Amino acid sequence: MMFRIVCLCFLVFHLKVSHTLQIIAISVPSMKQRGESVTLTCDYDLEGGKLYSVKWYRDNEEFYRYMPRLRPPQHAHRLEGVKVDLERSSARRVHLRDLTLKSRGLYRCEVSEEAPSFHSAQSEAFMEVYYFSRENPRIVGHERIYELHEPLDVNCTSAKAFPAPALEWQMDGHMVSDRSLLIEYDPEPIPQGFYISTLGLRAQARPHMRVRCIASIGNHKRERTVIIETNSSNRHIETSFSPIMIIISNVFLYQSLS
Repeated sequence: MMFRIVCLCFLVFHLKVSHTLQIIAISVPSMKQRGESVTLTCDYDLEGGKLYSVKWYRDNEEFYRYMPRLRPPQHAHRLEGVKVDLERSSARRVHLRDLTLKSRGLYRCEVSEEAPSFHSAQSEAFMEVYYFSRENPRIVGHERIYELHEPLDVNCTSAKAFPAPALEWQMDGHMVSDRSLLIEYDPEPIPQGFYISTLGLRAQARPHMRVRCIASIGNHKRERTVIIETNSSNRHIETSFSPIMIIISNVFLYQSLS
C-alpha cells in the first residue's frame, strides 16, 4: 500500500513539473522587406518556476541567448544575415536590424527552467525576407497590329525580385484563368540572388483589347496595362468615317462647280 502511495506521489510530482513551463505564443512576421528591422517575441509562462535561459535559433543555429544568472545576461552569436540589437532585446524579445535576403529562415525560441527540472519548451515560425523592385513589369509583343482572332504573342516579365514574383494576366478587367491561354516559363535566376518571372499570353486578339499584367509577392503588387489593336478595329474606324468624307467631298465639288 505504501509503495502505491509513493508511486502515486511521484507521478503527481512528475506531471506537475512537466507542465510547469509552456510557451504561450511566438511572434515572427511571415514576411519582411530587405533592409527593414523586426522584433521577434516569445511569450512564455513559468508557472512559478525560475528561468534558466531563453535561446533563439535560425535554421537550428543559435544567434541569441538570455541567461539571467550571467552578467551581462545577453549574448549574441555571429550569424550571417542576423544582426541583433542587444539594447532592444530582452528575455522575451530579440530585435534584428538591417535584414538581408539571408535573414530568411525558420526562427525558433527555446525556453528552459532552472534546476531541478531543467524542463524546456520551444516554438518556431518561418520568416520570408523579400525584395520587390519599384519597377512595374514589362510587356513586349503588343506593339504590332494583330488580325482579328489571331493568337497574341505577348510576354510579361517582372523586374528583379526575391522570391520570384507570381504573374497573372487580365483581359478587359477579367483575370485569365484558362491555363491553355498562358505560356509559363521557369523563373530566371540573375546575379545577387534575384529572380525575374515571365508569363506569356496567347489569347485571341479582339478590337481595342485591354490587357494588364500583375506581378505580386504576398500582398505587394506591381502592374502594367497596354492596348492591343487589330486590323478590324482600324477598318471599323475608317468605315465609320467614310460617310463624313463623302459629304465633305460633295461640298467641295458643289462649291467648285458653282
